[in-house]
Amino acid sequence: MSLEKLLHKVTRELSGERAKRFTGYLSQYHRIQASKEFLSAIKFVQNELEKLGDTNSKIHEYTADGTRRYYDWNTPISWDIEDGELLLVEPVKKILCKFSEVPESVCTHSKPVDLEAEVIHIGDASPEEMNDNNVEGKIVLTTGSPRSMIDLLADHGAIGVIAYPSEQRAQGYLQMIQYVGLWPNAENKNKSTFGFSLSRKQAIELIKYQKEGKKIVVKAKIKAKLYEGNMHVLSTKIEGTVRPEEEIILVAHICHPAPSANDNASGSALLLEIYRTIKSLIDQKKITKPERTIRFLWVPEFHGTMPWIADQKQKENFKPIYCINLDMVGEHPALVGYPFTLNKASVSTPSFLNDLITEVIEIVKDYSDAIEQGGWQFPWNYRIKPFAGGSDQLLFNDEPLRIPSVMFGHPDTFHHTNLDSIEKVDPSTLKRVGSTVVVTVLASSYENEFSEEIVRAFQKGYQIRKGQLLNLIVRELSAPISLEEEAKNEHLYLINSTIGRFIDFEKLALESIKLSFPSIGSKLLEFVKSDREKLQQTIIESMQIQTNFEVKSDIIKIFKQIPVRNWRGPLNAYSIFNIEKLEKENDEKLKMKQDQLQRIKQFLEKSRADYGGFLLELINLIDNKNTVEEIISFLSLIEWKIPQIEEIFDFLDLLERLELIEIK
Repeated sequence: MSLEKLLHKVTRELSGERAKRFTGYLSQYHRIQASKEFLSAIKFVQNELEKLGDTNSKIHEYTADGTRRYYDWNTPISWDIEDGELLLVEPVKKILCKFSEVPESVCTHSKPVDLEAEVIHIGDASPEEMNDNNVEGKIVLTTGSPRSMIDLLADHGAIGVIAYPSEQRAQGYLQMIQYVGLWPNAENKNKSTFGFSLSRKQAIELIKYQKEGKKIVVKAKIKAKLYEGNMHVLSTKIEGTVRPEEEIILVAHICHPAPSANDNASGSALLLEIYRTIKSLIDQKKITKPERTIRFLWVPEFHGTMPWIADQKQKENFKPIYCINLDMVGEHPALVGYPFTLNKASVSTPSFLNDLITEVIEIVKDYSDAIEQGGWQFPWNYRIKPFAGGSDQLLFNDEPLRIPSVMFGHPDTFHHTNLDSIEKVDPSTLKRVGSTVVVTVLASSYENEFSEEIVRAFQKGYQIRKGQLLNLIVRELSAPISLEEEAKNEHLYLINSTIGRFIDFEKLALESIKLSFPSIGSKLLEFVKSDREKLQQTIIESMQIQTNFEVKSDIIKIFKQIPVRNWRGPLNAYSIFNIEKLEKENDEKLKMKQDQLQRIKQFLEKSRADYGGFLLELINLIDNKNTVEEIISFLSLIEWKIPQIEEIFDFLDLLERLELIEIK
């Protein structure tokens, strides 16, 4: 069967309209991690699975007390809310917000409160602004993140916080209300307080009163409970008939406040529709039962995924193949505006997955049967981008599993706000994404049926990547012209190293095909193999790349060092991105020079694109085997340019000073 014929069967069964309807149902739940309503939401999904005849579903339960750690990740504290409201008492009387109307208006993990207090505006709540204002006994109005302010508020005697969007965040949407929270842990739980979230329009009104010299007084009421409870993960599977221990994992985070329709009721609802589609195709005998197991997971993002991974890692018969993360997959092209995005698997996990998904998207993009009558009728606007952080694919891609993991999603102005509502969900987008996932998963669920198609997709991807490598070499050979001789030699050294890493990457990707499809004909692989074996010498000779140059011995020594991890599992990089904390730690223990600290800050700011994708790629490549040279060269394959080695050296130095790595 061809991929096109499989797509025909899938699109006749999978319904974007049905997925949108389930998105609407889920968006009514206030799905905060480790809350009772989160559990109600996954029980709703489990009930729907049982209606479809599923007998494998299980709700996994994990401690949520703020102290338990799974690898590098703390569990949240359980939190439930009954109601909350914020009333303006002075200089005028009016209702500012009610939880029952806008759930985002109460900061998650707020403590219960019933009081009147003065409000003072303090901008972005920098330490300088906190020091310059008397906030003791007051509620601070700020664009700062309540999550990062617990200690700061307590140290200055502030009793609560009201957050509102920055000008950039609220651009064009002055009535937008953000989803923000306090998220205390066991260590700062007693210091934590309560908070509300208002629109920028409301904040401007309050700031105007303050500028006029008028006292601002509010009455705050919240009925909520912080406690040691549990968080939950829903799992089910369609078990493989030949290699049941080999699992293809599909995951969606079902958490976030009501409505959070696209983020991420859409991914969770589509995951249910994907399950229904595959099971229906099997029951109707339109496809044979998959030979590998297909796993379906509905999780509280990060917090529930990590303990589930830790559990599975203990099982001898657990051999995951790859993971697809469905994150924000329903955005309406006209109402949201951003293109659909596939963030590829990391360069640290070479495989056939990126090429297969890319091939399937190419088939789906103009396929008329992948359009719903009530949805977007025009061509699919999409982007394929490098690996990104920001969601659960990060956890699967890194230790302890290290499996290729991709993310399907959209940039979205409205995510984490009250404007992420059901009318912005498009059934055609859901059908296109769902069809892509089902075809990709089924094609790799059998040993033989689609193996030749997969090899051809890989061959096509290889030729594209080879062209990108050649473009990189042409650009980089012209770059060192203005450099001093020593720097020029370092650059040439890395060009040669990058060619070697490219060959290593393609070799490992090819081996993943042979491992997954052992009966595949050798002739299909021979061209890539022979071309790859000759490639390095051919490039060096044809482009006259210099190889007999000298690099300073101290640089070579650094290149040959191996960074060794001092942490287990995926790194929680929050502390690294917390610039304020880094500056404080620099004074106390890091002892970096100011110019180096400034370069690191600039590197971290630049790395925030795609949720720290480049930085996380760097961290993924720290595997206790790769040398610094190999890490830099593999990083060159991401955006097809050699990174600034000083930035990499600085960042590795930071990790060493933070005692996250040792340099061997």
